[in-house]
Amino acid sequence: MLDVKRLRLLSELARRGTIAAVARTVGYTPSAVSQSLAQLEREAGVALLERDGRRVRLTPAARALVRRADRILQELDAAEAALAAEHETVKGALVIGAFPSAATALVVPAVRQLAVRHPELGCTIREHEPEEGIPLLRAGELDLLVSESYDGVADAPAGGLERHPLLSEPLLLVLPDGPAPADLDALPWIGGLAGTQYAAALQLACRAAGLQPRFAHRADEASVHVALVAAGLGIGLLPALACTPAPGVRFTEFEHAPRRHVFALARRGAARRPTVAAALEAMR
Repeated sequence: MLDVKRLRLLSELARRGTIAAVARTVGYTPSAVSQSLAQLEREAGVALLERDGRRVRLTPAARALVRRADRILQELDAAEAALAAEHETVKGALVIGAFPSAATALVVPAVRQLAVRHPELGCTIREHEPEEGIPLLRAGELDLLVSESYDGVADAPAGGLERHPLLSEPLLLVLPDGPAPADLDALPWIGGLAGTQYAAALQLACRAAGLQPRFAHRADEASVHVALVAAGLGIGLLPALACTPAPGVRFTEFEHAPRRHVFALARRGAARRPTVAAALEAMR
């Protein structure tokens, strides 16, 4: 009999490429992951992994098994959801991942509300960016992941997961207090970290406005952007959810900016579970 948890590890290895990456994703040691995969090979009775230096490659048999296992794991999630839906009481444990501004503005208030409405439900919040949270959701380490996308920017790959919209919002121009600057190009800008959706959205907004900004600083955390603007060290764009009022800073509309869409990701069928449905309702 093939062990479901070990199948999840093999499926994660097919996506992540290394045992070390799988270990980081699921919170195990690399040794524990290797031992579990070796046990899975013994259960399967065929070679699943081939060594290639420090990396491992999946054999054709392993890849065929992963394709079947992914379908099986989706069906198991759906079965668990159907069984949970038989219970009227919202109780048990729920783990929600979210990026910082969504965690602060959406998830924390929702969990506080859930604690009052459903005292038998225990919620855990974990801070995760979408790119790192999606494999954790697939692996069963999270029940929900609050993610984001921007108009005109490619989403983080989330094939096989269900998307539940929460809100849509503009990006706002973050300026120091005082008269509006006549030439935005002449000022230093605060950019996003290279390779992130936010950085791509900011570049897109500036191109649409005909700007060629000089990015003097780069940061992912909204509080850093606000502190830099308050100190007179630059200007930037932030999603409205992240625009927390602060001394010396003001926020204004920027008509060329793409909108950001915030949504929750869940495994297929999971939204039928009363706990997940209650969390989605509270976040909306």
